[in-house]
Amino acid sequence: MSNTRSDQQGPLQDELAKLDPPLVNVLTAIAAAVAEVAHTLRTASCDETGTCNTLGDKQLEADIVADSSIFAALRGCGAVELASSEEKPTDHEMGGSGYSVAFDPLDGSSIIGANWAVGSIFGVWPGRGFVGRSAREQVAAAYAVYGPKTLLVLARPVAAGQAPSGAERRHVVQEFVLLPSGAWQLSRADVRIPQAKKCFASANLKATSDNDAYRQLVLHWMSERYTLRYSGGLVPDLHHILAKARVCGGGGVFCNPTSPTAPAKLRCLYECAPLALITEAAGGSSHNGQGSALDAVLSAHDQRSPLCLGSADEVAQCLPAMQLHSS
Repeated sequence: MSNTRSDQQGPLQDELAKLDPPLVNVLTAIAAAVAEVAHTLRTASCDETGTCNTLGDKQLEADIVADSSIFAALRGCGAVELASSEEKPTDHEMGGSGYSVAFDPLDGSSIIGANWAVGSIFGVWPGRGFVGRSAREQVAAAYAVYGPKTLLVLARPVAAGQAPSGAERRHVVQEFVLLPSGAWQLSRADVRIPQAKKCFASANLKATSDNDAYRQLVLHWMSERYTLRYSGGLVPDLHHILAKARVCGGGGVFCNPTSPTAPAKLRCLYECAPLALITEAAGGSSHNGQGSALDAVLSAHDQRSPLCLGSADEVAQCLPAMQLHSS
């Protein structure tokens, strides 16, 4: 497909030009894979295959196609040593050198049948492997939103001479939109999450039945007339927090606590770690019930965790609900 060619990356490559060349290769491969997946989703079947991945999730044909497209792009870039996906949650040799990439090829596939926005999630790690490492070691992270527009939101290192004015930051978060030509156009150069916003996404709401702190938190949001923005898709729900910063002050919180009867489902490697990096790089906060999700050390590919992301003040209000069942 022409829209995955590296010479059509355009402004994306311009923004990445001062980074480590192998990292540029990884990030442009991710962008090319996202363009491929976006094209695939316009025609791919949403039917179940009748199989489950090794984590126990039912697989759609779209899951498998997206997974294959991303593995192919990473294998072809020459800068990825190992890759691991939520569909194939082991380490796979990619034949390159420099980085390892963990990804969820199609987050939100349970809502894709309703034609709702879904996404892909990527975490880029220096060197080889994932287990035994802190999420803070990630050098970059990205997510894609497949909706009316295809967007790529990227947390990448700040290159020399590129630090935002008045700030000393390790990463900058940028948003790109996929054009009909296949090029990626920069739409926001420095995405930031404000300190507070009365907007919430209440995930795993079943946990309110035996997590009283979460139930009280939901009642607080309602009594304080917060706006509910929850689709059931982790990527679009987080993107709403980042996207609204553009037009109306933005911010808010995504909160996914647990309880004895509603355990954690989000995978640390494929979902929590990359999205925590993006959120914190944009000035927001993350929490897993014990501290920043970036401080979690990965013990297994299938490690799961509660997760809270968003404006710092709003995340702080969620801590009692998160801490109660953080084990």
